[in-house]
Amino acid sequence: MAPPPPPPDHQILSNPYGGRGPLILAVTWTEAVVALILMGARTYTNGFIVRSFKWDYWWALITLITGLIAQAMVTVSALSGLGNHIYLLWGPQLVKALLWSWIGQISAINAIGFGKIAVIAFLLRIQERNSTFKKAAWFLYFIAISNVVININQSIMILLQCSPSQKLWDLSVPGSCYHVERTNHVGYFQGSWAAASDLALAVYPVLVFWNLKIGTKTKIGLCLLMAGGLVAAAAGAIKTVYIKLITAEEDPTYAISTLVIWAYTENWLVLILGSLPPLRSLFVRVFQQISTSASRSRSRTARNDGYNQTYSQPSRTQKSNNINMYPVLKKTQNTSDDDSERNILPNEGGGFGRGTDAYGAGILRTTEIRQTVGVGDEKDDVSDDSLRGLDGRMV
Repeated sequence: MAPPPPPPDHQILSNPYGGRGPLILAVTWTEAVVALILMGARTYTNGFIVRSFKWDYWWALITLITGLIAQAMVTVSALSGLGNHIYLLWGPQLVKALLWSWIGQISAINAIGFGKIAVIAFLLRIQERNSTFKKAAWFLYFIAISNVVININQSIMILLQCSPSQKLWDLSVPGSCYHVERTNHVGYFQGSWAAASDLALAVYPVLVFWNLKIGTKTKIGLCLLMAGGLVAAAAGAIKTVYIKLITAEEDPTYAISTLVIWAYTENWLVLILGSLPPLRSLFVRVFQQISTSASRSRSRTARNDGYNQTYSQPSRTQKSNNINMYPVLKKTQNTSDDDSERNILPNEGGGFGRGTDAYGAGILRTTEIRQTVGVGDEKDDVSDDSLRGLDGRMV
């Protein structure tokens, strides 16, 4: 679709930020913040729960740093006019918008490759004890190396599609861009290969996890977490379709805004979805703490209900013997004759209650509930210890 013609009374904008620029920043920065939060959670998990930092973490950190560099570039580009129509911008604004847009896209392309390496490093760490899939590690290495090579090639092709290279972002410079079509073809291949890699990395873990000696629910959970790569693959496929906008339009600052959004979305989704499986230890810890807190709350509520029921309706034995404080301090004793309960609390006269009393053993069974009120706090003090293993970790 051809760009809309400029209105007759159009003016050059003093503030070039506008058009689709706010949309670009809103989408990409939202994704970046989510990635930052998950990376922070991943750092906490590795530092305080797992207590080790493996290669998958460091590759994820490299992905985050490269992605933030790309995010900074696209922010400057959007503030300089990316997303606005070219006829609303004047020379320096247009040059700045295009320059930082291209640099940001190159950084995003390589960040996507680093994110795939992080996922592959995580898979290699999981399957290292599985002899069957350990032999198939070459497949993962092939995906990692091929993506790195293709991404580097694409980055070089972007910079060399115009001669001189400066003409790529400064349209007023004399020169030509004869290699744009070839660069686009390489871009189609790079995007398709990246999407296919995301698809392979989403399906491959199902085979790995299903052969691990872990519970079925855990297997299903891990497979679902890794299946998030399907979403990244879809974003990569959509981005690849929009590569054609680079040459189909003559309004580059406005036309490539859609391509930029999907390119950055793929970048951040690879990191976001790739960070979920390593956070399983944190999810389990949080779930255990919530379950323990809920269990304690129900236990206290049950004891309080028993306490209120006992003291809101004093037993007839208490009324007749006038020993309201004794049930908390004394106990009920079971005897072997006829499985009945006898009163072992002294009467006012110093004797013991009669077993043939009309309100004898049957009513005294409630004192067993009153007894738990006196020792409930002690049980809470040791409840945490019962959930800990010998090494001090929650089990």
